[in-house]
Amino acid sequence: MLSTPTGQQAGVADDRRAARNLRAFRLIWVTQLVARVGNGMTAFGLGVFVYQETGQTTPGALIMLAAFLPGLLLAPLAGVLVDRFDRCLMMILSDTLSAIGLVALLLAFHSGVREVWVICACVAFSSVFEALLDPAYRATVTDLLTPEQYARASGMTQLAAAAQYLISPAVAGLVMVQSGIDAVLMIDVATMVTTVSFTVVVWRTIKADPKPAEKGFWEDFRGGLVYFARNRGIVVLMLLVTLMTFCMGFLQTLLTPMMLDLTDGQTLGLVRSAAAIGMVVASLAIGVFNMGSNHIGYLAVALACGGVVVIGLGMTTSVLLIGATTFLFFMVLPPLNTSVEVLTRSWIPNETQGRIWGLMGLVSQLGFLAAYCIAGPLADNVFNPLLRPGGALADTLGGVIGTGPSRGIGAMFMLVGVLLILIAVVMPRVKSIRVLERHLKRQLAESREEQDA
Repeated sequence: MLSTPTGQQAGVADDRRAARNLRAFRLIWVTQLVARVGNGMTAFGLGVFVYQETGQTTPGALIMLAAFLPGLLLAPLAGVLVDRFDRCLMMILSDTLSAIGLVALLLAFHSGVREVWVICACVAFSSVFEALLDPAYRATVTDLLTPEQYARASGMTQLAAAAQYLISPAVAGLVMVQSGIDAVLMIDVATMVTTVSFTVVVWRTIKADPKPAEKGFWEDFRGGLVYFARNRGIVVLMLLVTLMTFCMGFLQTLLTPMMLDLTDGQTLGLVRSAAAIGMVVASLAIGVFNMGSNHIGYLAVALACGGVVVIGLGMTTSVLLIGATTFLFFMVLPPLNTSVEVLTRSWIPNETQGRIWGLMGLVSQLGFLAAYCIAGPLADNVFNPLLRPGGALADTLGGVIGTGPSRGIGAMFMLVGVLLILIAVVMPRVKSIRVLERHLKRQLAESREEQDA
């Protein structure tokens, strides 16, 4: 007779803990929403500023590379730290220390120092500490939520990411017209202060003592490598994701210069913000209605649709049509990202979440790295000259998509679209990826049985 009340008390305690964890996740999500708005404003503002100052694509690509490369290379090591220490505290340290680079850049601009190498040095410094954020955030989500909530949480995460494209470009464009790049950087610093404050509140609410490390740092790092290498499904999925990020890196790098050849910075910001509504719509749908377990199907459809849309984007010079095609492309990103995240999250043991997310981040983001390295030089030195009046392709491909400053970038987008369609055809046929989906379905069934019991 005593076992029933005890079981009821345990159930009540579990419900309270689940409710507390859900509230904590929502507050962390708010912090990421605020941070992404600020980061997006800086990324957009620096891209416009450098292109207007230099008139070339390559300097902007170099700045994106400087902001991206340090964090990418350090992600696996950061993942080990995330598994060894308090994950929420790692998020606080990441935001606090990365703000130093922004402050240094702001001071440099205020002093009249605006060379490209200075911008690269400052954003690279911030990137070193931002390496902690992604594995810490992803591992914290696993700590707080149940498998049934993963897809919905990913939808909310995609919604926060959408704010970076929906709100940031329009606001940054307006701010730059009125006050210049300095004001954009000041706003980003202010958002980081807000983010750290919110995260400290969460940390004090759910603060937990991490398990003491039984092994050394490098032994943990090697253990993560071994686990990652032995799980073929994750490795193959990440390699395909690398091809996807390679394609998206071209879009991320080259959309701004293509648009600035057709219109001004303020219009660019408005078009990108309007296009990001597609990401908001899809993210809200996932957050409200959740997703089923057929994530490989979602991946294939999203990639194929994205490829068709990117081909259309490359063929047009109409600002209105560019806005429409980018709207559609942003709409396929949330189901794409959510499916990849849910398939991998359900497979990784909680105690190794940080280091495995770090390793997966390194492998998958190598596509962005390659795109950042070659997109600018290819556009400036190969494709744009080919499609200028009198260029080698002006009378052939130029007859279809036109000639001029931005048409070489358009041709590159069309090639990217073809590659995305090819990935969509290959992915559902990979057996090791289907194993991940079957494991997820079993995990969801077991979780439902536990809830019913």
